[in-house]
Amino acid sequence: MTELTATRKDGGSRQRANILLVDDSPAKLLTYEVVLGELGENLISATSVAEALELLLKTEVAMILTDVSMAPVDGFEFANMVREHPRFGSTPIIFVSAIAQSEVDRLRGYTSGAVDYVTTPVAPELLRAKVRVFVDLYRKQRELETLKGELEARVAERTAELAASEQRYRSLVDNANDIVATLDLELRFTSVNPAVERILGYNPEEIIGMPLSQYVPDDQLAMHAAMLQRKLEGEGSTQYEMQLFGKDRNQRFTLEVNSKLLFDLEGKPVGIHSISRDISERKEAEARQLVLIRELQHRSKNLLAVMQSIVTNTLARSRDLTSANDAVIGRLHALAHAQEFVVSGPSGGVPLRNIVEAELSPFAAQVKIDGIPLVVGGPFGQQFALVIHELATNAAKYGALSRPNGRLIISWEVKQQSADPALIFSWIERSGPRVKPPRKQGFGSQLISIALDGKARISFGEAGFEFTVEVPLSHLMRAIK
Repeated sequence: MTELTATRKDGGSRQRANILLVDDSPAKLLTYEVVLGELGENLISATSVAEALELLLKTEVAMILTDVSMAPVDGFEFANMVREHPRFGSTPIIFVSAIAQSEVDRLRGYTSGAVDYVTTPVAPELLRAKVRVFVDLYRKQRELETLKGELEARVAERTAELAASEQRYRSLVDNANDIVATLDLELRFTSVNPAVERILGYNPEEIIGMPLSQYVPDDQLAMHAAMLQRKLEGEGSTQYEMQLFGKDRNQRFTLEVNSKLLFDLEGKPVGIHSISRDISERKEAEARQLVLIRELQHRSKNLLAVMQSIVTNTLARSRDLTSANDAVIGRLHALAHAQEFVVSGPSGGVPLRNIVEAELSPFAAQVKIDGIPLVVGGPFGQQFALVIHELATNAAKYGALSRPNGRLIISWEVKQQSADPALIFSWIERSGPRVKPPRKQGFGSQLISIALDGKARISFGEAGFEFTVEVPLSHLMRAIK
């Protein structure tokens, strides 16, 4: 008895099919094997129905050749058992009988699920031909099933690829920063992505089906009609700027649009696909840039006026060219530092600490600075930089910074007042030489007085020079936009 549990390759060209031979007579089984051996298939023999059923559960067979007269279970009962199992409902069964040869027996055989009923003696060529037909049919069915599986796998793979591609496209559209929309040729929205809500405030669902004219200022409707006409006349795509109302209708947004026609399978235009980028901020920035250029021109004139005042007054009050040169250069450096901060500071403002630290950086080891973070307006920053420069220059020449052990304590705070909060700025020198009030007021003192509207208090006490000023915050913040 030969028992195989799987099909094998035969010469690398085809798979050998399993044929189950069932007969309780070993001699008949041997006869079947000799007759069918020429087919080159796998012949599996079973001497009982129980053995045959066990083999069927382990092995896939192309067909079953079984004797009718077997004990204790005959071939008819065996066929019924096979047909009841879902795996073998269509497995071909050929009955071979030397005893049950009547028409009733044949009818019973076909009723039990046989595809053929052969009586002995049987011609070997006829039996091989019958078996070959069913084996070839089995093999073709297997090939069709394989092809079907491969086709279904390719279809499933392609479907998955298309679904993934659609998902990627939808994800890109849904998460795009630009408005992606389609419209029909009547300029009614047929689709729009969520970016429209972030930019214009409209929910996509409330736009679909609505005409574009509802969201466009009347003075731009003609332009949209012209752009559509250009595309219909053959232009591949059109690029232009348009304005749309926000949902509150009080604000106009400027969009940069790139649109092209959509066509059906016959090449007929059926709609418009557009991608619109919000350039409102860029347009506003361009407008602000023009304002800033004009402001820069104005500030440049003012800066030149300050420089002219510094040079003129310094030269007029200096004893010699060397001292005049040093004073002018120092004051221009202070003005330059302040101007750098104004240019780089937030919205034209200047951090107060930056002004103080920039002027006193050469004396960092002798200076203690304590103050809250505070940004002042550009014009005040320029003036205050000159004040700090004059104070630092005097301290380095005559005050605490002229000695290695001298100390300078700078602090500021905001004093809350009912009308207008004010900055309290304090400059205190200690461990320096004894200081005395100057005999006459120099340009530095005049500059301090003018810059701070005469609100500064100066003390030449025995402990050291002290300077305190109180400036309303409204004055400090002037020119911060």
